[in-house]
Amino acid sequence: MDPSAKRLLFAAASGFEDARERREFLDLTCRDDPDLRKWIEEMLEVQDEADAFFEFHPEPGVEVESPSELSEEGLGVRIGHYRLITRIGEGGCGAVYYAEQESPVRRKVALKIIKPGVETGPALARFEVERQALAQMNHPNIARVLDAGATATGRPYFVMELVDGRNILEFCDENRMGIRQRLGLFVQICLAIQHAHQKGIIHRDIKPSNVLVDEREDSPVPKIIDFGVAKAIEQDAIPMQTGLLPTTPAYMSPEEAAGRTDADTRSDIYSLGVLLYELLSGAKPFGLDRLADRSATEVRRIILEEKSPAPSEAVKGMDALRQAAVAANRGVSTHELISELEGDLDCIVVKAMKKDRAERYESATGLAMDVQRYLGDEVVLARPSTRGYRLQKLIRRNKLIFVAGSIATFCLLAGFGISTWMFFRERAALQAEARLRQDAEYRETVAHAAVRLKYDDLQGADALLSKVPVDQTPPSLEAAQTFSTVARWHVQAGQIKAAAARFASESRALSSIDPSDIEAISFEVLPAAATVSYIGDAQAYNEVRQMAIKRFGSTSNPAVAEQTLKACLIQPADQNVLESLAPLAKLLERTLRQDKDVSRVISVAWSSFAMALWYYRNGKLDDAEMWAGKYLISPKECPAGIASTLLLRAMIEQKKGNREGARQLLAQESAVVQKMFSSGDWKKSAIFWFDWFNAAVLQAEAERLILGKST
Repeated sequence: MDPSAKRLLFAAASGFEDARERREFLDLTCRDDPDLRKWIEEMLEVQDEADAFFEFHPEPGVEVESPSELSEEGLGVRIGHYRLITRIGEGGCGAVYYAEQESPVRRKVALKIIKPGVETGPALARFEVERQALAQMNHPNIARVLDAGATATGRPYFVMELVDGRNILEFCDENRMGIRQRLGLFVQICLAIQHAHQKGIIHRDIKPSNVLVDEREDSPVPKIIDFGVAKAIEQDAIPMQTGLLPTTPAYMSPEEAAGRTDADTRSDIYSLGVLLYELLSGAKPFGLDRLADRSATEVRRIILEEKSPAPSEAVKGMDALRQAAVAANRGVSTHELISELEGDLDCIVVKAMKKDRAERYESATGLAMDVQRYLGDEVVLARPSTRGYRLQKLIRRNKLIFVAGSIATFCLLAGFGISTWMFFRERAALQAEARLRQDAEYRETVAHAAVRLKYDDLQGADALLSKVPVDQTPPSLEAAQTFSTVARWHVQAGQIKAAAARFASESRALSSIDPSDIEAISFEVLPAAATVSYIGDAQAYNEVRQMAIKRFGSTSNPAVAEQTLKACLIQPADQNVLESLAPLAKLLERTLRQDKDVSRVISVAWSSFAMALWYYRNGKLDDAEMWAGKYLISPKECPAGIASTLLLRAMIEQKKGNREGARQLLAQESAVVQKMFSSGDWKKSAIFWFDWFNAAVLQAEAERLILGKST
């Protein structure tokens, strides 16, 4: 065998913490090569000896505690600010130590360092991938990276928060957690994996030993660890030699089993399905509880070709003693367990584990939401929806109403009366179900589009977003950013109408998220308002304007006030709009007049333009002219801003009776705007291209006023 392949196989074998799992792995991969197995086992012994040496002896030049403190295994070695206490586990290329940080704060941590003997290029690459992957994460259910560095001899390490917990299967069984409690933990895991996907990382090794549950204040908190074989979505995976299994066999997706190199986030969905299978049934799918008697080729064939029994069928196939033990660990009888698994939960697991990844849930969020629908006695997407099934869900959610209603109705009505009542009751419930189901589908579609963007697949993301009606856009910052990215892509392609549609959806997504008035959020409204105005969609512009007023109308941030005024006044406004915007104008004007160092909080030039626009819309022409003049003498010139301001001046001159001056200004600036659009130079303003849209909108308004043009 190629030496690099032998080293990779050794690294994979060394990643098994459990001796039985390691034996099964070697039985599987070295079945036809006893010499290879002997070599690996000898290397593992050498590694254990090296690890033992490392446990007791610091590297040259590293300060050690007094010899009396070396009585416990691993106690005394210092790496940087960290004192190692003992080894608590190991992965494919690194050993994990329980350690204490001594400065600048004292706390217990987990320190992972690359193991002696595996400092190969691929091993170092895998170690670095894990470190970089974890460093990007900021989620309560993913172990956080606290620090990183290298020893005096150059061995890289990183420091993580200490997760003092058991693997999720053991934790659930030891605490006899019921099905619903297990599902609650599983939902948290799905949302954490979705977070990783949104950061551009595929885990690729989701399994019980990589999900630890820690009890905090009597509340179990699952934490995902070990991104050792993670893959960046936009990059190729760390290469694996033919014949090696990149992940734990029982949790490997069909596309990974087939050796495909284009594994994506849906491979993690499959692994989550396997994890859910075990949480529910206490067994692995395909009967893969033991792998020792199966070759790698056989395991691949099973995963690729065989159909796994549903979780309820797996329980039915167990012997009576095992059935009783599995059910007892879930706090129910065997009959109750099978009854609960049959139906919705079987369908959810089967959908997550579809061999064709296109038929799985499109995102981890989609899987989590279907589990939450089950917990809420709602219709799940994984199960075919029939009239009887929907009615069953309705009754479960409204047991008291149905019982009380049935008794009262039986006493008062008969025949047609009860049928009519049930009909209208069911119809209302079905309509509500349909709305909830549709909302869930749209949320999942947007989430999948966000993942597509990680692949730089803008066309694919746009195709997905086109399925979401503007008035059904899910309200979230993630959705807003997704629509905004695709809208800007359309703008650069010159597809302005398509861009306007996406910007309208972005505005809708911003309408109901957290009420913080930070500039980054209000700045997203400007391109939306400019684009829908530019294409003449009055209804869409009014919706954007109303959203902006509702969302930012009470801001205390002058920069947000400036952006909101510009977005809401680029088109003529009625008295209600002007009254709603009055507090923002007062805030901005007060800031401009009173703050001596005003440039640190707002753009003086654009704030002056916003004030000029405000006074013009209110008919106060002298004030409007004064603020327009302040923009024109501002040291920060912007060609689009100058054109907009001079077009506004042209309209002021027209209303003051200076028709000739108005016509001259209009002719001058219209030529500037037309040249920018005919040449396409407006696109070169990568960030502020929409300011040229504003200029074009003001140009059209000025031509109507000064030249009497109808369009």
